[in-house]
Amino acid sequence: MPSLLMLVAVSLAAQHCSFAQTQSPRIGVFDQSAAGGQGASVDGLVRGLTDLGYSVDRMTDLGTLTLLRYDIAYLSDMHSPGRVQPDWQTAVQSFVESGGGVLQTWHHHFLGQVGIGIQRVYGSRGMHVVPGHPAVAGLADFNARYEDHIIEKVGPNGTVLLMNDTQQPVAVAGELGKGRVISTGLALAIPGGGSSAPPKGPEVPLLKAFLSWLTPTVPRADRVGQVLQTPRLEVSPAEALSAAGFPVEFHAAVGSAQLADVVLTCEGATVSPEPAAESPDAPPLLRAFRLSVTTEPQREREQEYTVRARAGGLSLEQKVRVNAVYGTPPKEEVRGVWLHVATEKHPRLVMPELKRLGLNTAVLRIAGGTAAFYGSKVQPDVQDPLAPDGDWLAETVKYAKANGIQIHPYVNNCVVEGRTSPESLKRLRDAGRLQEGPDGRPLDWFCPSQDLNFDAMERVMLEIATQYGVDGVQYDFIRYPNDQGCFCAKCRARFEADTGKPVANWPKDVVEGDRHSEWIEFRCGRISALVERISTRLRKEAPQVKISAAVFCDWPRCREAVGQDWVRWCKEGWLDFVCPMNYTLDAKLFADRCKVHREALPNGFRLIEGIGIAAGPGTMHTPNEVATQVALARKAGADGFLGFAYQPTHTSSLFAPLNEWLRSE
Repeated sequence: MPSLLMLVAVSLAAQHCSFAQTQSPRIGVFDQSAAGGQGASVDGLVRGLTDLGYSVDRMTDLGTLTLLRYDIAYLSDMHSPGRVQPDWQTAVQSFVESGGGVLQTWHHHFLGQVGIGIQRVYGSRGMHVVPGHPAVAGLADFNARYEDHIIEKVGPNGTVLLMNDTQQPVAVAGELGKGRVISTGLALAIPGGGSSAPPKGPEVPLLKAFLSWLTPTVPRADRVGQVLQTPRLEVSPAEALSAAGFPVEFHAAVGSAQLADVVLTCEGATVSPEPAAESPDAPPLLRAFRLSVTTEPQREREQEYTVRARAGGLSLEQKVRVNAVYGTPPKEEVRGVWLHVATEKHPRLVMPELKRLGLNTAVLRIAGGTAAFYGSKVQPDVQDPLAPDGDWLAETVKYAKANGIQIHPYVNNCVVEGRTSPESLKRLRDAGRLQEGPDGRPLDWFCPSQDLNFDAMERVMLEIATQYGVDGVQYDFIRYPNDQGCFCAKCRARFEADTGKPVANWPKDVVEGDRHSEWIEFRCGRISALVERISTRLRKEAPQVKISAAVFCDWPRCREAVGQDWVRWCKEGWLDFVCPMNYTLDAKLFADRCKVHREALPNGFRLIEGIGIAAGPGTMHTPNEVATQVALARKAGADGFLGFAYQPTHTSSLFAPLNEWLRSE
């Protein structure tokens, strides 16, 4: 079972705390993934800043008391903050105005008095320093590590620090009250756009300069005194979802500008004191409490708790709500994981482990683009770890069947991924078989308007389905990369032929003009034609094999975003089941998506929800997180789940404690 909740009560004593200015600021990096929000993970960023010598912690909320522990709050790629206090923006603004520093990068800024992102620019890396501001003193022009960036709208308190090649602002600095803010549209420490990595190259001096300027000039004691005029209690989250039978998790803090004893109680819960670790910069009085709130197995129930605190002669309280969820397990439930080929994941080890964990399905990435991770006769770039004497897919099928595991290999269909050899990539580019952006920029994805590409994608799936005794095959990356493809001459010709009308202004009319809705349907039609063709062939050549697809979870927006009309594929009978990649650490968001998926599909069509146990939006750390999403999927009428992605030690730590729960349920 998950560890019990730690409720931390802190007395922030201004006259005793060591909040004095230091040369190296204390940095709190907000981990929106851990808070159930959306945005790139911060693992690499935190590791990199630590390696550079900074004192860095992760923040999982944006409450006043959390922020006051730090000199600088780093908000990286914060699409959505997740489970934070409703007044988090006010808390951040107060933190700055009292003297703190804030660095907000890439997406979704909110301190618009200094700068706020307004427009994304693709395929441009050149950055030019605007001299004269101490935050960029001594820096030279450079190329951004990631090619996409956001243009900043300069607020009334903002001064431009960086411009792009077209002289648009990309970084802005300014003061709010006694504190400082830098807002930049650069994807700092996010080289691939999906997850963070340690800062590298010109990012290092840039970040050092930014953080140096953001370091407060106001002592931390003065900042605490300004914000905490009276004692304060904060509990986060205000509402928690948990699988019935599991404990729930909160975080609480009590702050006071005067040194005082703190007592914390919560009726209906078992509270016991627990020592808390102290750091050199921490206030001298730290009192920790352990709170155990039990929920009944197999009983759905909402319950409210009142957390009460006494501090500085005042009584404080905050209500929190626990929603224990239960869903009846479906018949023949799919319980599985997606996994990748890697030497430490040999099927002779993985398949018995999946069986031990109570799982029954493995969906293995086995091919993509021109690459194959098995002994393929139709893919030019074979990268089988067992070659030339063995075949990874044959070994996987053997050990899967020996352990009662259903095996469904999957293919990254449309993307020509990085494992494609340079020779194959050059051959495809020279033949004009890859996509183009609206500006003519090449995209390493198969153009879906060409029969040669349909042939290539069909051959590999047919080989897997007919030659290896698998239980199923799965489409993945069966889509466009985004709304930027494909605008090649072949796509234009096919679009004009299909619609019976030429495009006067290409590609403007289809990107944003009066032909845009037709363009959306055209793109959906091209991907659907691919699915129809391959599935029809599979039904004929391998009727015993089940066909599925890993699809975007944001139905129906994915039709416009990536041309993925997956509900149609289900209604047409081209799939046997569908797997929305419902990756989020926010249980409520997961539940909302589950409901949309079930309602969009035909009655009785098999729905297998994807759970992000270690995915782009974040990593799950407790079995309760997994159990909660499994329960929510069951409640919504799903027929099973797949966890993305299997890592031996991590996956076992999550599912081993759930083995009895999964089986008994």
